[in-house]
Amino acid sequence: MSVSSTGFLSRFCQMRKNTIALVMCFTGGAYSISFAQMPLETLAPKAASHLASTTLYFASPVVFAPDIASEARIPSNELTLMYKFMGDEKIEMKYIPNQAGMRIPGYARKLDVEIFRTPLVGEKTSLWKRTFEPQQMPPDFSVNNVSIEAASGKGKTAKLGECSFTVKNIRVDFAKPVDANGDKVITALVDDLQVADPSIDAGKTQMQFETTGKPDAALNAALKPENITCSGFFNAGVFLVNVVIQKLPKTALKGKTLRGMLGIRLNVTLLNRRATRSATKEETVLVPIALAF
Repeated sequence: MSVSSTGFLSRFCQMRKNTIALVMCFTGGAYSISFAQMPLETLAPKAASHLASTTLYFASPVVFAPDIASEARIPSNELTLMYKFMGDEKIEMKYIPNQAGMRIPGYARKLDVEIFRTPLVGEKTSLWKRTFEPQQMPPDFSVNNVSIEAASGKGKTAKLGECSFTVKNIRVDFAKPVDANGDKVITALVDDLQVADPSIDAGKTQMQFETTGKPDAALNAALKPENITCSGFFNAGVFLVNVVIQKLPKTALKGKTLRGMLGIRLNVTLLNRRATRSATKEETVLVPIALAF
C-alpha cells in the first residue's frame, strides 16, 4: 500500500470476513483500524425479519427469539441488547435468544430497542434499531364448561312454531396482564371489559331436528338461518345466551331432538386504563347442540 506525501487518506484496502469491512486509514502520520459493520438486514436477514415482526405486550418481559449469532456466524458474546422504556434510562444486557428482560410497564407506550456488536478488535457498532409500541393482550373465550337448557317443550310452556333454548357458561378469560411493577404483574378486572351483544353466525351454524333418530323433514325445511336469533346476558365474566328459532311448523316439539353446531359471534374489548390502550377479541364460538324436547 502506498500513501501520498499529503498525509491524508489516499488509498485503502478492504477485506470481508464475517461481513465485516476492515478499513486501514492513514491519518496524521499513523494508520488506524476501524470496522464498518453491515446492517442486520444484510448480516442476518431472517433474524432481522423475525425481530421486526415481534409483538411486545404490556406486563410481559422484553424478549426476542432470533438466533442472530448463528445466522450471521459471529460470536454470541459480541452482541448486546439495549432497550429503553419511554422516559426511563437505557437498559443493556447480553443478547441471548429468548432471554427475558424486564416486564413492560403500562406507562411505556413506546419502547426503543437497539442491538449492538462489540468485536474484540474494533469499535462498537449498531446492527439494528427499532421503536416498538407495546400492545394489550386481548381476552379469550372458553366453552369448556358450557351447558344447554331447553326453554320450550318437555314440561316447559310450549309455544307452537317456536323453539328456544339457553346456552350457559360461555366464559371470558379477562384477567390478562395490563401493567407491571418490577416482577409484579397487574391483571385486568371484569369492570375493564366492554361487551357487545352476541349474534348468530349463520355460516357456522348447522343444526337439524330429528324424530326417533331420523331427520324431521318438515321442521328442517323451516330451520333457516334468518329465523334464528339470540340475546345475551353478561355477568362476572360469563355469557348466558338465549336462542330462539322462529317460523317453524306449529307442531309440538315433545319427542323431537335438535342436533348440530351453533355458532355464536362474540365481541369483547379489554380496556387497559393504565396504558390507555385496548384490545378486542371477536370470535365465533362453536357450541355443540344435542337437545331432546
